[in-house]
Amino acid sequence: MNYLSDKHKTLSESQQSGFMLWFGRLPMDKKAVAIGLSLTVGISSAAMAWKGESSDRIYFCVRTPQKKLVCQDQNNRPFRMTPHYWEQWKLEGMPSQVVRDPAMGVNGLVKATNPYKPFWAFGGFLGFALAGWMLRHCQSEEKQRAVFEDIAQKRDAAKAEMAARSELLESYRDVAIAEVQLQADLDLIANDRTVDIQKAEIYAHTEIEVTQMEATDAIFEAQTAGMTEQQKADYIKQLREMKTPYLQGSQTLAGTIDPNDKVTGADSQAIAPTEKYRWINNTIGYPTLIFGGMGAGKSWTTREIIWKKVQAGWNIVALDPHGTQVEWRGVRLITGYKEIALFMQWYMNEMRQRYEDYRKSGLTEEQWTENLRASGKMLSVICEEFTTWTDNIVEPMPDDCEDEKWKPDPDFVGRWFRCAMTESRKQLMIPLFVAHDRTMEILAKAKGLSKLRDAALLEVELIATIDPITTEAKASGRGRIKLPGHGQWIDIELPKLDQKRIDFRLDESVRSDAQNNTKKVDSKLSTDHETAERIWQLEFNLDKPPPESSPTQSLTPIAQSLLQYLQRTGRTSAVIQEIQPNFKVKGQRFSSEELKRLFNELVENSLAVWLDANTIEISDFQTDGQNGQN
Repeated sequence: MNYLSDKHKTLSESQQSGFMLWFGRLPMDKKAVAIGLSLTVGISSAAMAWKGESSDRIYFCVRTPQKKLVCQDQNNRPFRMTPHYWEQWKLEGMPSQVVRDPAMGVNGLVKATNPYKPFWAFGGFLGFALAGWMLRHCQSEEKQRAVFEDIAQKRDAAKAEMAARSELLESYRDVAIAEVQLQADLDLIANDRTVDIQKAEIYAHTEIEVTQMEATDAIFEAQTAGMTEQQKADYIKQLREMKTPYLQGSQTLAGTIDPNDKVTGADSQAIAPTEKYRWINNTIGYPTLIFGGMGAGKSWTTREIIWKKVQAGWNIVALDPHGTQVEWRGVRLITGYKEIALFMQWYMNEMRQRYEDYRKSGLTEEQWTENLRASGKMLSVICEEFTTWTDNIVEPMPDDCEDEKWKPDPDFVGRWFRCAMTESRKQLMIPLFVAHDRTMEILAKAKGLSKLRDAALLEVELIATIDPITTEAKASGRGRIKLPGHGQWIDIELPKLDQKRIDFRLDESVRSDAQNNTKKVDSKLSTDHETAERIWQLEFNLDKPPPESSPTQSLTPIAQSLLQYLQRTGRTSAVIQEIQPNFKVKGQRFSSEELKRLFNELVENSLAVWLDANTIEISDFQTDGQNGQN
């Protein structure tokens, strides 16, 4: 037995006899023999104690008054008693009618057959008690042994499990090493191929440069043909002193070597053709999602991508719920949620029609795509403020459906989003979504389609930063891009822009005239606003008839209603919180964000100016005009 301490051992041994201490040291077989002997003694003693009588008996009879001799009681048991009680009875006066039964022996006395019966009984008790004691001792030791055996079994099981895991890890290590070696071999082969390609590119570039140098030398020789050496030296000196021998008009050397010199006038903010902006080319032919927080630069960057699409020959349709034509010159603008819903229905019908025409055409996919390009059917759909579409767009009712039977599909926006995201690329109807986040709850509430989004969309995240002075979010110029079907995000740099692009017309003469006339209007506006507005209308806004001296022709109908409400109430300033509960159009009221956009539309059209984040001041000529009308 294991003891906790010496005192524990002393106390335990003091409670045991020497015999049990001796018995505890015996081996198991000898313990079994001792227990067997003790049980044998107990059984034998019990058997001896069981048989015979332990005392002498005197049998007697009683003579009744009728002279009848009775030797048994009513239960047929003979009358008997021990000699001691017989003698005692005699001393007390034995009745004369009591006689001994001569049939039971001499004078009725029967001797004891087992006078040591109590000793045999005690011996049986002692044998059984000793055997039980020894069994109890063995049981206690067995219980202790069972605990150790259970621990030993668990230890062996743990060792076996660890050995199995070790073998499994060893096998996995071999497989992992083999995979790493294979990947290393593939990377090495790819690197070798890349090196070969780079060598070929360098060689080709070198050949081009050598050819250009030879052509330059040939041109120079042709230009200086017939000159003496002194004349050639003077000509070279003259070229070095000039800004450049090929400048024309008002050009300068800095303007010539500037990459932005390729872009004219108002396009000076265009993306320079450098390596760090090549990621924009990927957004032209892929369904693209541009997302980021407030102030991250989504609108400005989106418009640069649109400009690239326009330059590549794509037809642009801008779906901007709150857009104005002033900011979308040169592209087709669809504004208002109802109008956008009608276009979405047309888009899906057009997609189905193109796939049906493709199946009947007998052309391969490449031939069909080239046919669409040649036919000028490349269409790019710009989905501005896509986050709000699900809450505001309702499926339009077909013409052949009755009003009372029509039930719009609640997943109309999600159905259109899946169509535009997955089926558009082969039919050159590429969408570009602009949202605040990339979660499917934000994107048309299309839950469960995150894997489809990752596989079908090219995603561009724009990262905002906090201005330490104004504590407002602003564009950081950094972002990340993830190609369709790839899980890796790649850091990118956004183009550095001075202003938001609002003109997407490719005709340089129209753009140049617009810029010059805008300068004229700006210079004239300080002295006579109405004259400047008329000049703008007459000189370069020729595609629309001039209104009756109304400066609000570019406003949306709701903004027009707001302006009329402000003029009707004679306000010189307006606060969003004050206007919101009082202004409504056909029973429709507007949220703070919607009113803020309407206020901003008035400001952009020079009809008001911002006093603070929620207040505008109406321009004087508007109030003066209203007073004049009254």
